[in-house]
Amino acid sequence: MCGILGFISWEPVAPRIAAAADRLQTRGEHSTGVATFDGTFFWDHAGLGPASQVFQNYDLGQLRGTIGIAHTRYATTGGGTPERLLRNRQPVGSDRPGLRTCANGDLVNLHSARQALMNRGYAFQTEVDSKVIQNVLIERMLAEDVHGAKDTDDYVARLFRSVEKVHVDLTGAYSCLTITERGLLAFKDPNGIRPCSVAFREKPGDMFGGREVAFASESSVFNYFGDYHDVRELEPGEMIFVERDTLKVHQARAQGAGKGAFCFFEFVYFARPDSKFKGRVVESARRDLGKVLAREFQSHRPRVDVVLGVPGTGVSAGAAMAHAWGVPFEYGIIKVGTKRSFQETTQEKREKAIDDKFLFIKEFIEGKSVAVVDDSNVRGTTARKLSQRLFKLGAREVHLYYFCPEVIGPCFYGIDTPDESKLIAAGRTNEQIRDWIGATSVNYISITGLIEGLGLPQDELCLACVTKRYPTNVAEAQDRVALRNAERIACAEWPS
Repeated sequence: MCGILGFISWEPVAPRIAAAADRLQTRGEHSTGVATFDGTFFWDHAGLGPASQVFQNYDLGQLRGTIGIAHTRYATTGGGTPERLLRNRQPVGSDRPGLRTCANGDLVNLHSARQALMNRGYAFQTEVDSKVIQNVLIERMLAEDVHGAKDTDDYVARLFRSVEKVHVDLTGAYSCLTITERGLLAFKDPNGIRPCSVAFREKPGDMFGGREVAFASESSVFNYFGDYHDVRELEPGEMIFVERDTLKVHQARAQGAGKGAFCFFEFVYFARPDSKFKGRVVESARRDLGKVLAREFQSHRPRVDVVLGVPGTGVSAGAAMAHAWGVPFEYGIIKVGTKRSFQETTQEKREKAIDDKFLFIKEFIEGKSVAVVDDSNVRGTTARKLSQRLFKLGAREVHLYYFCPEVIGPCFYGIDTPDESKLIAAGRTNEQIRDWIGATSVNYISITGLIEGLGLPQDELCLACVTKRYPTNVAEAQDRVALRNAERIACAEWPS
């Protein structure tokens, strides 16, 4: 689950890209990269760590051009050593044809698609999905003779046909941005599993053109700047191309694209609270999920003295549950820094991140039966650590509540949970989960409650991790899992 950004403008885009990447570092802090194009040359800069670190003391004037894309990476493939992380940074490049590409999401058929390309003479210096997407796109562009187009409209038509054929070759989730020599291309997979929004900004004082077009994984980016309008999500299978010279926008939708299967986990965990998907502000959805939790577990109300929310995602849901129950809500758990332990590449790193990121207010905990509201309980790591700390601080009872149902199925679309054996709820009873975590009780919202709280049609969401019903063919998924495990073993970082 990474962050992608794209800007095409009448003015240099580097300053906006750097600022926007900082807003998306919550989607991935393993590496940050940017590529710009000035009409002749590509200009690239990338490094390990969040955007704030990668751009610190960097001269943005070196990133020349009025087109640019950027990527904040959450590593779901390749190893977690500094060398592997740097090798797998994005955007990825090609000199012939001249392209820069970044993507968010995972390919289910990564292994076979890459092997097919290698059989046709391609060599890879990176393990990321975006390079496979780019190489398949190049093959399709060559087959369509995109660069032999007689005019711009013909070029775009051939380019869009190329993208449609990419969808035939690839299975999985991907929102993709690519700089070509003629402009900026954006497209989503036919199921629209991963997010990408588009927005527009007018050139000050120019009534006859000069409209900048921007793309981002989350609309929060556009809220930050405050001068974009007509913000909307790309539809499943949608393709947009913006011409470099005129900023003219072309758009189409791939044949066979349907209502989509948007990842519900964006609302639960990944997205910033001020982002909006499918007409729903994330913070509002989390609050409403807290209300549903309160109703589903109304019978628990008499045994709870105080409600705590796990920051940052669990606070609004916890406050809503406490209000509905008429129970005090306290900020008894305080988050320090911005690190997200779920995104760490090993169990050891996750546990250390949890130890480092929370402060506890003992006066709100000691001697009390506490209800703790959090977004999800995927591996059980945070839940176990929280329970231990709360009991050490004198809690009489610790009741855990989650506004995500039990995660019982692997994600093959961009969240680093491809191994079912690592999921705390897979194949375990509630009592077994409770005993391993060490809490007094563990409580999950129902799938019906989740849908109600989100306020969205169930058939427009990907719920695979809580239902094990996948929106794509996942026959090749285990090949990817085996590849992922082998990469981590090679880096000597896979936990025993």
